[in-house]
Amino acid sequence: MVKTITIMDDAYEALKRLKKKDESFSDIIRRVGKEKKMNLKEWFGVLKGDEERIKEFHSAIKKIREEVSRDVVKRDVHS
Repeated sequence: MVKTITIMDDAYEALKRLKKKDESFSDIIRRVGKEKKMNLKEWFGVLKGDEERIKEFHSAIKKIREEVSRDVVKRDVHS
């Protein structure tokens, strides 16, 4: 059975970018629909035992938080 659907231009362009050479739009929709979603439970414990890497992540997070805080203060001053 064939169905006709209407999509916005931006959605069409997004599908077109994902489309492979010999793939129909139905194929791309099927492929994208089957792609596995990320399950966060699979990542729990991934850094266990890697203390140095954990310290790097904590340091990076702290730096990002400090930068965001400075940006928020700047925006408050200029408001």
